[in-house]
Amino acid sequence: MNEGERPGPSRWERFDGALARLEGGLLAGLLLTMLFFGFLQVILRNFFQTGIFGADLLLRQGLLWLGLLGASLAARGAGRHIEIDILSRAVPPRWAIRTRRVADAFAAFICALLARASFLFVAEEWAAGSLIAGYFPAWIFQSILPAGFALMAIRFLAAAITGRPDKDPPDKEKSP
Repeated sequence: MNEGERPGPSRWERFDGALARLEGGLLAGLLLTMLFFGFLQVILRNFFQTGIFGADLLLRQGLLWLGLLGASLAARGAGRHIEIDILSRAVPPRWAIRTRRVADAFAAFICALLARASFLFVAEEWAAGSLIAGYFPAWIFQSILPAGFALMAIRFLAAAITGRPDKDPPDKEKSP
C-alpha cells in the first residue's frame, strides 16, 4: 500500500455496513406497513364503525421493533446514538479516545446484560404460550428484544476494541 492510502474496509466494517443496509430496509418497510395499517384502522373506525381485530396491539409490537432496530442502527459507526459526552470533554485530548473506548465497553456490557435478561423473558413467554390479539405467539414479536440488545452489544464491543471514527472528520470543512 502506498503512503497516504487508506486501507480498505475491514471484514467487520463490511459486515456492519451490510447489516445496517438490512436494518434500514427493515425499518423503512416496517414503518410504511405500520403507517398503512394505522391509517386504515382510522378510516375503518371513523367511516365504517369497525376495525382490524388486534391491529392496535400489533402496531404496538411494531413500535418495539422500530425502536430496537433504530437503536441498533444508531449504535454503529461514529456513534449516532444519544450519549453523555461529559467525560471525554473533561479529559485531555490524548485520553479522550481511551475514555470513549471505556464508555463503549461499558455500553457493551450493559447491552449484553439486557440481551440476557430479555432472552430469559422471551423464553418465559414462549414457555407460557402467551398470545397477542388472541392468535399470534407473543415471543415472535418480543424476539427483537434479545436480538436488538445483542446487536448493540456487539457493535459497542467492536467500537471498544477497534475505536470509532470521528463524528466530524477533520478533512471536511464545516460550513458557517
